[in-house]
Amino acid sequence: MTSLLSPLRLVAGPKALLVYTGRQDGLGNRVRALLSAQVLAEREGRELLYVWGTDRYFGPAMDELWHFSAGSRVPRWASRAVSPIHRFYGPGATTITGSMRGERLWQIRSGGQPITWDADMRPWTEEFRALTPVDAIAERVGRVFDDSLRGRRYVGVQVRSHAVSHAKTLQSSPVEWFEQRMRAVRGRFPDVGFYLSCDTTEAQEHLMSRFGGCVALSDKGGYNTTAGVRSAIVDLYLLASSQHFIAPAYSSFPELAIHLANHAMTFERPDQPLVEELRLGSGLVRDPLRPALRS
Repeated sequence: MTSLLSPLRLVAGPKALLVYTGRQDGLGNRVRALLSAQVLAEREGRELLYVWGTDRYFGPAMDELWHFSAGSRVPRWASRAVSPIHRFYGPGATTITGSMRGERLWQIRSGGQPITWDADMRPWTEEFRALTPVDAIAERVGRVFDDSLRGRRYVGVQVRSHAVSHAKTLQSSPVEWFEQRMRAVRGRFPDVGFYLSCDTTEAQEHLMSRFGGCVALSDKGGYNTTAGVRSAIVDLYLLASSQHFIAPAYSSFPELAIHLANHAMTFERPDQPLVEELRLGSGLVRDPLRPALRS
């Protein structure tokens, strides 16, 4: 793991871009903010710094999840301490001016969003697809895929029913909606399998009791603990390797899976229903760590 950067570097180091993620931001909000900041920092020739809290709200550091060495972590307090001198930009679009380029440090509040200040920026999703999970995650992805999913066409299903989920997600995407959609899929493809990603054991057991041919992780760890987030990333790659994805609304996690697959599979969620007949026509994945590449 990388150590936290000395606060002195913020005021005396080279020109830098610091992206400030929220303490309660989830995985999707953190990743898209950090990687989009990486793209902007590279374009502007600035060192990448980032605030990524690890506490009871979110356990793991970035480099406990993926091999990542593009930037250096900064303590949250240090970023705040220099804010009277180096004020925060964002969240939201900001025009980069000549005088701004003369500043030593840009501090950007992400607001859980990508740092897409200019339309001509390289997409951050390219950096995301190029990431490699740490060994423990990569090995678990490969083991589950080889044991239960390789060579099969299957549908990924992600259910968010934990009490801390976004209120709009819980309201618009109840477990009953997923059950209805799974029955519709089985009505058209009786032998198709499902890969389930549920954030509560109750939802997972409910769906597995009603549908045979389901694959899901056990022993996933506590919510947003290091073990729990690592299990979520295993889910992420296996959902992205599916032929169709049934996802909840108002969650950034499904967007990660879709970007990871580079839109190779069809998907639906309550606020984005299928507009065409389901076909399961996307190719099979050979390497679940690179689900955008299909045969």
